[in-house]
Amino acid sequence: MNKWITIGILGFLAACDAPQSPVVTGPDGQARIQINTSGLTCYNTRCLDINPAARSVRSVGNRTTGIPGDINVSDGTVTPAEFRRLGEVAALAGGMGSRGDR
Repeated sequence: MNKWITIGILGFLAACDAPQSPVVTGPDGQARIQINTSGLTCYNTRCLDINPAARSVRSVGNRTTGIPGDINVSDGTVTPAEFRRLGEVAALAGGMGSRGDR
């Protein structure tokens, strides 16, 4: 039980220390989060591994899954609402590690 508490605390601290991805204004005037293609994209203490080229997303510790077709990542940015949805999709992938990356 103590092991799980320790892991939870470490995960929380890691999320708090994660550098936030830059937020820019898109051509439509809406805030957009820049995707970090060489690591984790972090926003509001949540980090995702987003790969626009492969149209995949992964939450740390979960399997890689596809990005929904209605989310456009080709310009290297996502809206905060799209980022939240990607987080939900990544969490639903479940599993340990990233079986699809092997």
